[in-house]
Amino acid sequence: MIPWICHCITTSRTLYMIMVAEDHFVVPLDRLVVPILGLLLSTWPTISLYQDRRRWSFVNMMKKLVRMVKKQGNNKKKNLKMTSSDCEPDIHSVLSNHTYHTNLGVAFFPSLSRHTTLGTLILRDEYNEDVQHQTHSIPQSSFLQSVFNSVNVLVGIGVLALPLGIRYGGWLIGLSVFVFCTLSTNYSAKILARCLDAAPPGALTYADMGAAAFGERGRGVISGVFILELFTLGVAMAILLGDGLETLFGLDMITTRLISFCVLTPMTFFPISKLAYTSVIGVFSSIFLVLIVALDGLTKHTRPGSLWDPMETEWIPSEPFNIPLCFGLLMAVYSGHAVFPSLYRDMAEPKKYDRMVDTTYIITFAVYLIMAVTGYLMFGLDTMQEITQNLAITSGYNKSINEGAIYLIVLIPVAKYGLMLNPVNLSWELWLRNQPRMETWFTDHSWKKHSLSIIGRIIVSAFVIYIATVFPGFDRIMSLVGALFSFGISVIFPLACYHRLYRESMTYKDLIVNWAFLLVSIVLATLGTVWSCFPNS
Repeated sequence: MIPWICHCITTSRTLYMIMVAEDHFVVPLDRLVVPILGLLLSTWPTISLYQDRRRWSFVNMMKKLVRMVKKQGNNKKKNLKMTSSDCEPDIHSVLSNHTYHTNLGVAFFPSLSRHTTLGTLILRDEYNEDVQHQTHSIPQSSFLQSVFNSVNVLVGIGVLALPLGIRYGGWLIGLSVFVFCTLSTNYSAKILARCLDAAPPGALTYADMGAAAFGERGRGVISGVFILELFTLGVAMAILLGDGLETLFGLDMITTRLISFCVLTPMTFFPISKLAYTSVIGVFSSIFLVLIVALDGLTKHTRPGSLWDPMETEWIPSEPFNIPLCFGLLMAVYSGHAVFPSLYRDMAEPKKYDRMVDTTYIITFAVYLIMAVTGYLMFGLDTMQEITQNLAITSGYNKSINEGAIYLIVLIPVAKYGLMLNPVNLSWELWLRNQPRMETWFTDHSWKKHSLSIIGRIIVSAFVIYIATVFPGFDRIMSLVGALFSFGISVIFPLACYHRLYRESMTYKDLIVNWAFLLVSIVLATLGTVWSCFPNS
């Protein structure tokens, strides 16, 4: 009995130390959960003596899992250096949590996500350059891990509006634009690595590439664009949550916006190290939704909402005024290029980067194409701005499965809203702290800094909800994100950097391809941005 008790205590303490070192729990929650978890794992061998061989095999597997985590935790603790920033959730601890690590072979909960990396890596470069050498040591991501991280970066809420994008453009224009977006972003993702190779030693991020091509002014412009994009995506998240609440409970818009404010605002106060693990919810929710849409279309045999009896569709849209909106809607799903430089630097075998990009695009293109084609075939000219709205109002489906899918989509804004606005809040907080008058005001009383941070985050969240109320169209917001930000960050700026850095050594073929993608992207981005700002009428 005594050895068993000692074993329980040892296992509990080991798990506690590992998970605190890995930053998986927040005190005081871990002081309760981890010992209980350790106790359960410790008692499994005793309980399993009365079970069959399968249960014993499961116990052995769990024990091996614990040993693997313990070994990883010990390796990490050897390099762990405690500083004052480890004890206070300030900018240093927030930025230093963006390390790239291996989670038991596959990065199922990767610290790399589009939302956490877009702004915070930029801010790290501007305000905390010394962290750069501390958090990026030896590249360690395998090929499969890099593919998983890339898919996690690309697949997001934009997939909800893909059928509407095909409806606005028709089969001919819609699919042509979609193929162009795929090819151009695939090409630009590959040249990002070449641009990073031309940057000074130690360059790691998208901002470093911009600084190498256009100087520090280019870095500042990119930082501003990232902040605006994340704010716009925050508005899209608020709209998505409101539309989900309206679909599920039949609430009016004002009520949904108030609920959204009360639910989403507290998420901005969580440290980003805790929110980063929720980024994986988006990719699994989106892929699950694609499967649900295809399953609904195959199980229903009469229109609307059936793949066996498709709705009326158009090759050339009968409403040409809406065609420019499809440019941004179809491009919004390819807006993760800001993270590709970091993925490239973190690969254990960077020579496989181009192959990794191609593999990622094969997966994402298949997911996007299934959603776009099946959604448009099932609902045709009645396709709504979010495919989940069509699923909710169409009879003949399995109601519980569709409601579960909608609940899962509603969960995405709750999980990612804090990630979106964290860099936005960090930017204005850092700006205020660097003002001489504010530094003096902060030094008088420490509570002033925290009070200002709380009030400011509430105001920013309120402004996001206000914009979501004034511009409630999810399709318009996503079209703006795709046309203005995705084209700019994923195609135009990388091609401009590539031309700036390699213009002397580029072949005629490279020049033609580069300028063709660049000019067409500028035209599509301009038209899409202007049309996104027009009223619906």
